[in-house]
Amino acid sequence: MTILTCLGDSITDCDHCFTADFLGNGYVQMLSKRFEKEGISCQVRNYGTDGFTVNRLLQRIKCENDFSSNIITILIGINDISMMADTYTPKEQQSKMLISFKQHYTELLTILTKSTSHIILMEPFLFSWPAFYETWLPLLSDMWKIIKELAESFQLPYVSFHEKLNEEARRYGYASVTVDGIHLTEQGQKFIADKLYPLLLPYCRNGFGSTL
Repeated sequence: MTILTCLGDSITDCDHCFTADFLGNGYVQMLSKRFEKEGISCQVRNYGTDGFTVNRLLQRIKCENDFSSNIITILIGINDISMMADTYTPKEQQSKMLISFKQHYTELLTILTKSTSHIILMEPFLFSWPAFYETWLPLLSDMWKIIKELAESFQLPYVSFHEKLNEEARRYGYASVTVDGIHLTEQGQKFIADKLYPLLLPYCRNGFGSTL
């Protein structure tokens, strides 16, 4: 059976520890239900954790005694941006934090790519609702460049979400897509699932064994 593991923060987490299937109420659960509906044998695992930064995700993976997965998705970074964008964080410190972000993400990918080459990097996103989040966008843009560079370096796919999600919000109203400018509504989560599903489908249909 193919194993798909979704790594991330609260956007991935979606209270997965409090649902009967441990998949949460977001895109991870939606993907699992689609695979099941299509008769595709794929074990989906939610490794999202509320509040996680890339360094905390790295430490979790380092502590895993037996972490194996055929396919991995990674959506991380918005909590790092929140820390960088703090009013009292000087520009010089923000630059250092971006360097640390790149170092930690690089180490994470170095570890994960030793056991699987099927890893999808997902772009962290933000909405201009409330409007003060617009001040975070320059830092977020710098983060996108880092993740894109890592995707190219490790030869991994990179999925853009920010612009397309904001287009959805402008079309249907921000409240229909995001609850607070960071986290997603059910419609927003479905958007993520809709974009990921066709990318994951070829791998899941191949029917990998339990390990690569």
